[in-house]
Amino acid sequence: MTTEMRPGEDSSQRKPRLGFLLRLMLPFAFAYFLSHIYRSLNAVIAPDLMEAIGLSAADLGLLTSTFMLAFALAQLPLGVLLDLFGPRRVEATLLCVAVLGGLLFATADNVIVLAMARALMGLGVAACLMAALKAMTADLPSNWLMPAHCLLVAVGGLGAIMATAPAESLVGLLGWRAVFIALAGSTAIASLVILVLIKDPPGTRRRTTWRREVVGLRRALGHRFFLGVGPAVGLIQGGFMAIQTLWAGPWLYSVAGLDRASVGRYLLLMAAGMVAGYLVNGFLGARVSKWGVNPIMVAIGGSALLLASLGTIIAMGGQAPLSLWIVYGFFGTSAPMCFAMIGREVPLQYVGRVSTAMNFLVFAAAFAFQWGIGAIIKLWSTGPAGESPLLAYQAAFSLALTVQLLGWMWLVRTALAMQRAAIAAGQGPLVAQGAKRPD
Repeated sequence: MTTEMRPGEDSSQRKPRLGFLLRLMLPFAFAYFLSHIYRSLNAVIAPDLMEAIGLSAADLGLLTSTFMLAFALAQLPLGVLLDLFGPRRVEATLLCVAVLGGLLFATADNVIVLAMARALMGLGVAACLMAALKAMTADLPSNWLMPAHCLLVAVGGLGAIMATAPAESLVGLLGWRAVFIALAGSTAIASLVILVLIKDPPGTRRRTTWRREVVGLRRALGHRFFLGVGPAVGLIQGGFMAIQTLWAGPWLYSVAGLDRASVGRYLLLMAAGMVAGYLVNGFLGARVSKWGVNPIMVAIGGSALLLASLGTIIAMGGQAPLSLWIVYGFFGTSAPMCFAMIGREVPLQYVGRVSTAMNFLVFAAAFAFQWGIGAIIKLWSTGPAGESPLLAYQAAFSLALTVQLLGWMWLVRTALAMQRAAIAAGQGPLVAQGAKRPD
């Protein structure tokens, strides 16, 4: 038995044993922690790459964004693989791919090999969150899923913190190549721990075929919630990730004029703001649902403040208060709240595919943003390599902000449609419709 049951207690209210909870959560949480380091570390080592390999801003954007592209492309078949083979086997196998990517990156000496290595890293950590969610859904009672999800993403945020000032110190001490070798070794340990400690729960694997899953994917992609929320979250969160995981560092170097140690500290504070944002938004989303308010309103409000903080940074340039980057990190966790709404808005048989499809849109957009920002900076730059002027960054970030604003407007449009549907159903405006899962 993995949980404790009281006589007459509903199964959804079971209390997991602490030992079982830790054995389930910690291996996946460690892998997710590492995935955020892989995702964010290039923001710290960007000057080293540009100096050691002779990369331009466009090269840096391209090789970093291949991580996002590979991660995104892996999402669509990932749901099928998790169903066929279970989270333990899929996660442990893919982490070995990340190990290969880390080792290749540590030994690369040109942009093509670096880009290939980043793609292997993105593929290797593509299942970290989805495998954990599948395992938790199968093993935890429903009333524990939201707290477990919030804790998991907060641990991931700690990985983003590790990829800032602490990573900067390690790079200064050991060099960026040695840091990637150490990261690959840690990932190999994570893979082994998951393979040994995690057990696939009975009944999590089911018989299916690729053809059946493709048909189901097409139906999931046509669901009104995905069409209404997916593109908006993709644009808003993709733009945020592109800046947070790469271009915030070069902005602080080139525009704000900070030294490397100061850049590392502010990236750390921005990542700390993300961790706080995940926890606060998770709590707030659960509370407003009890108040009868749809959590999408929290996502809309937080995303508006995210875009406002970025707009202020762009307008003020090097004079922008550095504390705005902390605000930016905090509200960068607002749009992902929509992922927590999938379980109540989408039929059960489509939840996994809608989740991975939305994740695909986020990372595909992040790929486009990272590459595009680098290309614009290179186009506008008039200084020596790696020293783009203020105007170049303002132009690139402004274009990203404009596209994100279109996504925010799409999200507002979706919320208004949900409000009209709630009123038509006699539930009142902005009601949280989570009492029943749709058929």
